[in-house]
Amino acid sequence: MTEIDVLVIGGGQSGLAAAHAVKAAGGSPVVLEAGERPTGSWARYYDSLTLFSPAKYSELRGLAFGGDPDRYPHRDEVVDYLARYATRIDVDIRTHH
Repeated sequence: MTEIDVLVIGGGQSGLAAAHAVKAAGGSPVVLEAGERPTGSWARYYDSLTLFSPAKYSELRGLAFGGDPDRYPHRDEVVDYLARYATRIDVDIRTHH
């Protein structure tokens, strides 16, 4: 049996932000994501979906969205951003769980 320091359920914005905070505090989080990629439900939402707030207010700690900070990123931008963020935070993320 493997001991896990902190288990985070879900690899969307909240789960990735929580994993980043745990790592910053010295913990070793494991993130369980049901999908194929750590992007939460975003990849399954409708094509025309956009964030309800500008990019500058929607980025996660440690990684800027890039581009115009006043734009409202669309679904595919959010999916790409979350995938980049997941690799940037360097934590154990297990998909298909």
